[in-house]
Amino acid sequence: MKIAFWSSDKEKTGSFYNFAAVSIASVMNNPRTITVFENYIGKNNIGKAYINYIGRYHTGYGVGFYEGGGIEGLLRRIYRGDDNPGILKYYLKEVIQDRLYYIPQGYVINSELFDYELYYNIEELFRIIEHNTDLCYINVVQQNHLSSKEILQEADLIVINLYQNPKYLENFFLNYYSLIPKSLFIVGNYIPGELMSCSKIASNYDIPLENIAPIPRDEYFNVACDTGFAKEFIIKNYKCGRNNPHYCFMQGVKRTVNMISKRIESRHLQAIR
Repeated sequence: MKIAFWSSDKEKTGSFYNFAAVSIASVMNNPRTITVFENYIGKNNIGKAYINYIGRYHTGYGVGFYEGGGIEGLLRRIYRGDDNPGILKYYLKEVIQDRLYYIPQGYVINSELFDYELYYNIEELFRIIEHNTDLCYINVVQQNHLSSKEILQEADLIVINLYQNPKYLENFFLNYYSLIPKSLFIVGNYIPGELMSCSKIASNYDIPLENIAPIPRDEYFNVACDTGFAKEFIIKNYKCGRNNPHYCFMQGVKRTVNMISKRIESRHLQAIR
């Protein structure tokens, strides 16, 4: 199952940090395996949040410089017709043992060329990933990329990040209404008591409240992401109590994971009927 995480305003919604937290928490008490990648090339990639000193694995083994050791190299092999699902293991970095995997970047091509190659090979890439793990999480860039449009179309579920600005919300639901039927929502950098609460957003835009999760900003988690310790932060605080300063943040993350799990189970039940 392909799950895309997307926002029309990445910075204000905190979507990068939300994605990091949710992807890690999704395998904490869940037997499903997940492969993660993003559809852009850049230093601000999810790998930097997962593992400290991410530069250790920018190059892969058994591949040349032109092919690249990361997702670029994998796409080049797919383009040449190597569609054996077993090739994925050479391009994966294990984040959480036997549960969470990341396809890192090799930094051997520019972002525009990567976008085109991903767009051209996306269906085969999805097939290979789905053969190896139960779920595929994609961090989708908000710019007008060819691959972004294709991924959002191909995704079985879209997790959309919003923020509490009335004008932004009005514009979003006016221009992106076509995505809503297969979407769940995170309200990022959430501030309780603001005019546009989750219940207000649900009421104004006719969205079931159970499809919206508030995730407040957590500066400590943001620092953990920026230094490669997101996994350690989530593991340490996953079961924290109400007196813990990270409690509200973790509750929002776990609510999001629960929303996704319910949607997966619903889809599974529909498939076997």
